[in-house]
Amino acid sequence: MGNSRYRYLIPNTITFASLACGIISILSSATGGLRLAGFLILASYILDLFDGELARRLNAGSTFGLQLDSLVDMVSLGTAPAVLAFFHLQAEEVSPFWLWLAAVLIPLAGAFRLARFNLLPVKKGQVDSMGLTISTAGATLTLAVLSDLAYKAEVLPDFTFIPFMLLLAALMVSKISFPSLAWVFSRRWVSYVLLLLFGTSAILLPSFANAWFIFNSGYLSVSLVRAGYRAVGH
Repeated sequence: MGNSRYRYLIPNTITFASLACGIISILSSATGGLRLAGFLILASYILDLFDGELARRLNAGSTFGLQLDSLVDMVSLGTAPAVLAFFHLQAEEVSPFWLWLAAVLIPLAGAFRLARFNLLPVKKGQVDSMGLTISTAGATLTLAVLSDLAYKAEVLPDFTFIPFMLLLAALMVSKISFPSLAWVFSRRWVSYVLLLLFGTSAILLPSFANAWFIFNSGYLSVSLVRAGYRAVGH
């Protein structure tokens, strides 16, 4: 009985740690600590990967854990990235109307994506997801902000941020099939292209966030190209 309790406690503790990162990130963004806020979101993203993997390995999956994970994702990878982008772009004097609209749509789209996911049958193994996951969308938006803060030449210029945020929101609510990383690295040409993008950007650009952002952008591009190819093929 005791071992069973600890088995469930470990992944749930990691999930709560991820939630703490998201809450502190929001507070940090509101008080001007944008870089810290961004790193906390990325920490939450990594913890989110670990808690799910641990739950599977420990056979500690539960309805409570599933609901908790969704709530944490909503805060840490839906709301926190939107707040980070809002305060960053507000300082860059982006149009308030479009900024408010995009900042609200990101968590709304994330909530829709999570609700739809929770209604689907539980699947085992690494499979495609319907719509861009809130975790990937939140991490990618966060990396865009951190890249902008780290690189004066702007990997993603300010005027493209709003369309990019709207695109992420649209991809989350879409029915486009996004591959798992297991699929990506099982296809040599895809993995070679993405690793080349990551390696080149890591050498040429000053921040690890730049390289990670370009890698995520490459993943989104590959996913959309694959979806278009399948649509034409059918």
